[in-house]
Amino acid sequence: MPNVPRARLARSRRSSALTAAILVLSLVPSAAGVAAADHPAGADEVLVRYRADVTRAQRAGVASEHGLTTVRTSADGRTQVVVAEGRSPATARRELKDDPRVLAVADNHRRELFDDITDETYFDELWGLHNTGQRIDGIQDQVGTPDIDIDGLEALRFERGDSDVVVAVVDDGVDFSHPDLAGQAWTNPGEAGPNATNGVDDDSNGYIDDVHGWDFCNDDNTVSDPGQDFHGTHVAGTIAASLNGTGIVGVAPGIKIMALKFIDDSEECGADDMAVAAIDYAASFDVPIINASWGGPSPSAVLDLSILESGALFVAAAGNGGANIDAPGGPRSYPANSTMPNVVTVAAIDQLGRVASFSNYGTTSVDLSAPGTNVLSAIPSEPGCNPCWAWIAGTSMAAPHVSGVAALALSVMSGTPTAVQLRARLLATGAPLAPTVGKTLTGRLVNARNAVDVVGPVATPINRHGFNVGSIVGSTISTTMTWPAATDTLTGVQSYLIKRSLNGATWTTLINSTTARSYKRTMSFGTPTRFALYARDGAGNLGNGAIGPAVTASLLQDGTAIAKYGGKWSTVTLSSASGGRLHRSTSHGATVEFKTSARAIAVIGRRGPLNGRAKVYVDGVYKSTIDLRKSTWQSKVIVFNTSWTSTATHSVKLVVIGGSGRVDVDAFAFLR
Repeated sequence: MPNVPRARLARSRRSSALTAAILVLSLVPSAAGVAAADHPAGADEVLVRYRADVTRAQRAGVASEHGLTTVRTSADGRTQVVVAEGRSPATARRELKDDPRVLAVADNHRRELFDDITDETYFDELWGLHNTGQRIDGIQDQVGTPDIDIDGLEALRFERGDSDVVVAVVDDGVDFSHPDLAGQAWTNPGEAGPNATNGVDDDSNGYIDDVHGWDFCNDDNTVSDPGQDFHGTHVAGTIAASLNGTGIVGVAPGIKIMALKFIDDSEECGADDMAVAAIDYAASFDVPIINASWGGPSPSAVLDLSILESGALFVAAAGNGGANIDAPGGPRSYPANSTMPNVVTVAAIDQLGRVASFSNYGTTSVDLSAPGTNVLSAIPSEPGCNPCWAWIAGTSMAAPHVSGVAALALSVMSGTPTAVQLRARLLATGAPLAPTVGKTLTGRLVNARNAVDVVGPVATPINRHGFNVGSIVGSTISTTMTWPAATDTLTGVQSYLIKRSLNGATWTTLINSTTARSYKRTMSFGTPTRFALYARDGAGNLGNGAIGPAVTASLLQDGTAIAKYGGKWSTVTLSSASGGRLHRSTSHGATVEFKTSARAIAVIGRRGPLNGRAKVYVDGVYKSTIDLRKSTWQSKVIVFNTSWTSTATHSVKLVVIGGSGRVDVDAFAFLR
């Protein structure tokens, strides 16, 4: 960013409802060049990708069954642009996603040449999205700590938000003439097009020409009043500023903003009845997320009920009093203190990950944290800049980070999540942040990458089983399974879960969480056992189980016909041996070869002070030399193991090294 003076604006007089609002703000100069944002090529168009084996007739069947009109089709027929007459694109997409003939469905977006998130003019100032430890000379000059951010850049590379998702900004208005917000306005379908300014309440909801929302302060459809809307504009920019090659980018640039104004400089504005009316308005359109970067000391049963009945996730700023709002007899901040189950309350952190000095906190009332200092976003034009961006600090700036993440999460979650489910996802997928432990309910920083990761890792079946050298054989035998690393495209594999089925019985959990790629367990002889491997990612998603083939452990005594002895061997009766006897040799070059169909073979022998060494060959190739000498006697011990990733015919051959001592062969174990 160029080194230019930054104008300071005096804080405007506001109603007491704005206790969660601005601390101070600092302007940045205008950026040259504004480009169009990524947007659907046709407002009602849906892009469909069919499975490769779906025929032309079957594609026609899909169109007929779902009432689709085909706009155009690719040369190979697999990709079509369609519209659904009489239904929204969102409804058509939901229906098509469940059709087995369809591989994928999406909006038909138009792309611009610049689609690099980091190409936004002031992207490097957005430490909340991507903190590299950069210096931000905004309201205060501060150098950050790398990765203290919401992983916004990582999330935006994966998901930018569904255009059908709407966040209602209940605030002091939103200036949609700002280039970062020009394409982000929600449009009332009942008042759009020629009905937009006809002076008629076309949708009969009690509000005339409410195209992009409503001003409940002045009772009109002007959601942006000059000089009165910088707070709401800043909030809206943090949530959804467009990816247009200039200025900044919001947390969820693909979603829409409904502007609901109820606060103004006027003493008559900011009343609870206006807030209730705004919330009820959002609810009438089933808006799933409401941002509330405001508050006051007194609770309201009526406002609480409106919040609950809205059915929306209600994102509340914790407030800027720097106080524990849970402390008995201490200060309160409402709606931050609301106990409604659909409210998520947000504290502010700085670039170092510390709870901001001004931020309220509380382990009951405050759920999680988000960036709230040196936050750069859009504001309406001011003398000396057009368009304008400015730094503001406050929990007002933290809350829209959470609203944006909620919008991203809602865009990718399956079904129709409730506000309570969406709240739970935000809390569960936040990243642990030590300085906030004991300050918020979760001790977590909201995390966009985790929130949008709804697909579990892909695991590969457990592909190698072997015996554990040095273990003692009894009624069971000690084995170890290993497996290839699972893959996960977004948050990475964090742990594995293993289930087991004995002889076709119900699956039971062997281990719920391990970060290793191996697991030691015992197996009973003669019982076919199957293992299912699951992987869990950083967002907590558990992928589908990868089930391997049945594995059975078998034990054959030293005298089995499968074992072929060569040279001089003797049979020794020994009560401590697995079968009550063993084969012994001290003759140089004496051999024993065990050959069978297996995925693992083990030699079981005896160790002791009189025992010696033997060379081991696997499938005719020298593998190692084993030493059976031990200061104390040890019977029924696995002295050698080898394994493969599949079952096939293999051989293990021991060759006695003469003069080293005796070699005792007790039994052979194998898995197949």
